[in-house]
Amino acid sequence: MMNQLLRRQRLVFFETTTAMRWRSGIGSLMNEQHHHEQHVFKKKKNQVGGLLGWKFPNIIPSSKHIHSMMMMSGVEASQQIRNFKSTTLRNLQATQSSSRTNLSQVNQVGTTNPLTASSKQEQQSHSTLFKKVLKMLKLLVLLELGLIGLTAFLYGAMKFCIWLFHFSDIENPYSQLYNKKLLELLTPVIQLFEGIDRYLKTMSTILIIGLEYYWLLTTSNINPHYWFTEKPDKTSLEFIEKKKQLHTKSAHRLLALFSENKGVYIKLGQHIASLGGFLPDEYIQVLSVMRDRAPTIAFDNVKKIIYQDFGKTVEELFEYFDPNPLASGSIAQVHRAKTKDGKTVAVKVQYHFVRFYFAGDMYTREAATKLSIRLYYMQEDPKNIDELLEVNDQFNNEIKDSLNSELNFLHEAENAKLAAANFKGSRPDVYIPKVYDDLTSSRVLTMEFIENACNANDVERIRQMGFNESDIARRIISTFAEQLFIHGHLHGDCHQSNVFVRQNPKKPSEPQIVILDHGLYKHLGDDFRQKYAQFWISIVLNDKKGMHEYCRSLGINDYKLYASMIMMQGLDSNGELSAWSEKQMTEEDFAKFSEQFQSKRSEFMNIYRHMPKEMLLISRTDNILRSLNRELGAQVNRFSIMARIAAKGASMKTSENLHSWSQRFRRWRSEMYFEFRLFVISVQTWFISIMS
Repeated sequence: MMNQLLRRQRLVFFETTTAMRWRSGIGSLMNEQHHHEQHVFKKKKNQVGGLLGWKFPNIIPSSKHIHSMMMMSGVEASQQIRNFKSTTLRNLQATQSSSRTNLSQVNQVGTTNPLTASSKQEQQSHSTLFKKVLKMLKLLVLLELGLIGLTAFLYGAMKFCIWLFHFSDIENPYSQLYNKKLLELLTPVIQLFEGIDRYLKTMSTILIIGLEYYWLLTTSNINPHYWFTEKPDKTSLEFIEKKKQLHTKSAHRLLALFSENKGVYIKLGQHIASLGGFLPDEYIQVLSVMRDRAPTIAFDNVKKIIYQDFGKTVEELFEYFDPNPLASGSIAQVHRAKTKDGKTVAVKVQYHFVRFYFAGDMYTREAATKLSIRLYYMQEDPKNIDELLEVNDQFNNEIKDSLNSELNFLHEAENAKLAAANFKGSRPDVYIPKVYDDLTSSRVLTMEFIENACNANDVERIRQMGFNESDIARRIISTFAEQLFIHGHLHGDCHQSNVFVRQNPKKPSEPQIVILDHGLYKHLGDDFRQKYAQFWISIVLNDKKGMHEYCRSLGINDYKLYASMIMMQGLDSNGELSAWSEKQMTEEDFAKFSEQFQSKRSEFMNIYRHMPKEMLLISRTDNILRSLNRELGAQVNRFSIMARIAAKGASMKTSENLHSWSQRFRRWRSEMYFEFRLFVISVQTWFISIMS
C-alpha cells in the first residue's frame, strides 16, 4: 500500500509539474511552435489527401484546447492529456483503416486515380488496334492466296485450251474436225492465250537472270547477300571470273528460252549474237549456235500450209516432194521437190506458228529487251541506260519493219528478181536463183534448186573445186559493196548459209557466187548513197573536213570515232585511225578495239542515236562480211575493195556532167590520187602485219 501511495504521489507531482509548465513561458513557446506545425501539417494533409481522396482527422490539438489546459489545475490537466492521447490513438487507427479501404477501392475500380486510368485506356486502345491489324493482315493473306489460286486455275485452264486446240488438229484441212468458220472464231483466242503463255515464260526468265545479277553485283546494304559476308573487290580476278560464269549461265537460259519459243526468238538470238562489243563475250559465244541451229516442223504442217495457200494438195502441185527438210532457218525450212514438168526446185515453207505469234512476240521482245538493259546496265553502266534504251528502240523498230517484210514471201520474190536484174550483164560471177511465180505465195516460195554448191566459208570444198579462198572473199565483198554503193538495194542477211559458191555452169573454170534468202533487203536512196560513198572517199584521202561535214549533217560531232566504228578500226594514241585490217587483227587487236568501245560507250550511243536508220542494216551487213572474210583467212583487204566501189558509185553521177577535157583531166587526177592513197594504206597494212 505504501509503495502504491508513493507511486501515485509521484505521478500526481509529475502531472502537477507538467501543468505548471504549461502555465509558464515554456507553454507560450510551445503554443507558437504548435501554430507553425499545425499550419504545415494542414498544408501537406490537404495536398496528399486531395490527391488520394483521403480525410485526415485533427491529431494535433488546436490553440483553444491548449489555452484551456493552461487554466486547469494539475489533476485536471493530467486527465485532459490522457484523454487527448487516447482520442488521438483512436483517430490514427481509424485513419489507417480508412486509407486501406480507399486504396483497395482504387485498385479494384480503377477510376479514382486519373494517371492509372489513362494508362489503362491507352493499353486497351493499343490492344484493339493490334487486333484490327491482325485481322487486316489475315484478310490480305487470304486474298493473296485466293488470287494465287485463281491465277493458277486460269493459267491451267488456258494451257488446257491450248493443248486441246492443237490436239484436236482442228486447223488441219486433212482432219475430220476441220471447220473453217470455227477455226476463224477460235484462232484469235488461242493466239491471245499462247501470247500470254510465251510472255510469262519470257519475263520470268529475264527476272531470274536479273535477280542473279542483282545478287552478285549489288554490294550495297540493301542486298542481303552481303549482310554476313565480306563485300568483294569488283576488280579482283575472282570476282571477274564469277561474273563471267554468271554471263555464261544467263546466256544458256536465253538459249533454252529462244529454242523453246522458236520463230522470232530465233531471229532475236541471231541478232544478239551479232552485237559484239555491246554485250559480254559469253553471250555472243553461247548464242552464236543459233545461226546454224534452228528447229523444224513436221511434214503434216508443211502439207497443211501448202493446202491453205494454194487450195491444192502437195501431190496435186508437185511430182515429187521430199518430206525431210534440207535446211531450216529462223522462220522457214527448205524442201527439195520436182515440178510436174520435171524441174528440180527448192520449196521454202514458212513455219505455221511464226505469224500466229508475231504480234505478241514482238511486244514481248520489246518489253524483255528493255527489262534486260535496265537489270544489267543499272549495275554496270547506270549513266547510259537512257541512251541504251533509245538505241534499243531503234533496233526494235528496224527489226520489226524488216520482219514484217520478211514474213511475206511475195516481197522476197520481188527482191530476188530485182537483184538478178541489177547484176545481169555486169557480173556473170554472181547468180540469183529463178523464182517460180505460179508456185509462190505469201508463205511458200519456190525457186530454182542449186546443184553442187557449198557454203561460202567451206574452205576445203572451195579448194576441191580448184578455186582460191582469197578470190572468193574478194568476189563476195565486191558483190555486196556494189549493192550498197551502186545499186542502192542491199541484202541484209548475207551470212554464210545464204551465200554459196559453185562452178560457173557456162565456164566451169570460173567460180560463181550464188545468193539466197532475199527476204531482208534495204532500199537506199540516191542522196544517202552518194553521201555515204563520199564519206568513204574522205576516209581514204584523210579529208578531215569532208568527214566532219558529213558527220555534222547527221548530228554526229566525233567524226573520227564514227569512221572508226564504220571501218571497225581502233584509234591510236593520237586519236587517228589505226591501219588494221581483218588479216592482222589478232585477238589482242580485237580486244583493244572492244576496250576502246567500252571506254567511249556514251559517244558510241550518241552516234547510234543520230545515224540514219539505213546504217543499222548496213552495219549488220558489214559485220557479217567482216566475219566471213576472217573465216576465209582474211587474205584480202576488205577496206580497199569497198573504197574502190564507193568511189565508183560516187563518180557515176558526176561522170554525166563531164563534157570538157579539163573536167575529165581533173577527174583522172582525183582518181590517181585516190589510188595512190589506197596503195599507201595497203603498204602500211602490209608493214604492220610483218612487224606483228
